[in-house]
Amino acid sequence: MLKKTKLFLYTNIFSVLTTLSLFISEKVKAEGWNMPPPPVGAPASFDNTLIKITNWILGFTSAIAVLALIGGGIVYMTSAGDEGKAETGKKTVSYGVIGLVIAGLAYAIVNVIVTKIIG
Repeated sequence: MLKKTKLFLYTNIFSVLTTLSLFISEKVKAEGWNMPPPPVGAPASFDNTLIKITNWILGFTSAIAVLALIGGGIVYMTSAGDEGKAETGKKTVSYGVIGLVIAGLAYAIVNVIVTKIIG
């Protein structure tokens, strides 16, 4: 269970770092540092690619959190009076809720920064 929690935290940290790199790129462009045009056949902009990657990572972490909620609920409901299984189920559900909150906050922070500060 601890390995799953670490994986989830590392995924969220990667998501936040990716988002920060997006904002640094936008800040550099806003300050007048011209970036070279993208090569032929490349995506329209580096920022759009980062936004897509960030949204994909947030969706992935949200899906993992929902699966943790479902799995924890199943473990809790099938514990049949076993305190150890019931406690494991409760912890899994709480980790899932924390994961959803973190993913939601990350999405909200990204949108606020993109619309208010950059846009």
